[in-house]
Amino acid sequence: MDVEIAPGIHRLSRGVVNFYLIYQGGKVILVDAGTPGDWGLLTAALSRLGCRLSDLEAVLLTHAHPDHVGLAERSRSRAGATVWIHQADAELAAGGRPAPNDGSARSYLLRTEFYRTLLSLARRGATKLIPVTEACTFADGDTLDLPGRPRIVHAPGHTAGSTALLLEERRVLLTGDVLATRNPLTGRTGPQIMPSGLNRDTGQALDSLAVLDRLPADILLPGHGEPWTGSPARAAQLARTAGRS
Repeated sequence: MDVEIAPGIHRLSRGVVNFYLIYQGGKVILVDAGTPGDWGLLTAALSRLGCRLSDLEAVLLTHAHPDHVGLAERSRSRAGATVWIHQADAELAAGGRPAPNDGSARSYLLRTEFYRTLLSLARRGATKLIPVTEACTFADGDTLDLPGRPRIVHAPGHTAGSTALLLEERRVLLTGDVLATRNPLTGRTGPQIMPSGLNRDTGQALDSLAVLDRLPADILLPGHGEPWTGSPARAAQLARTAGRS
């Protein structure tokens, strides 16, 4: 599925996980990189925009999990795109050993959504991370000279380098897995943090929602779930109320 969410911003998804294409002035960037099986979805979206692979300037990763890193290395090697990630997740994106999560997958074994998500990601090769062999790093507060001029908002907890990206002129916030609108293991909808079984530190993930409270945006684009219209502060409040899962 390729849907234009806002002018020049396309949501790419085959279910479970979203990634986003941002188009401006004949140049394109990706925010997150889907799964390895999403290459055809990306090339078709570029073609519909009248773009070539060589027009893909950069891939910005909100964090280093396999369902968000999937096409990053292929985009780097095939299209010459620069891959960017927060410095705290750079080692993990390169194939480093992940820190243990603070929850257990066993607690979701009675949830139908757990198996739906696992099957969907397994079919598209996203159960194992494809290492990124070369990447640039960003830090909290950086503004990148790329289409949309994304500003980095570090919000750790899901991973150490988990990040949201603010397109201030467009009033759009791409939240990655800092904030989701659908829980991929339980099926719960609405603004929320990711489930404990997928978080490095769930308490920190809840605390990090505070960084969203003053961000100037009208639409939130999550890594999982549907777009959410409203202020980041309101979404963060609802996520705090929803709590752990």
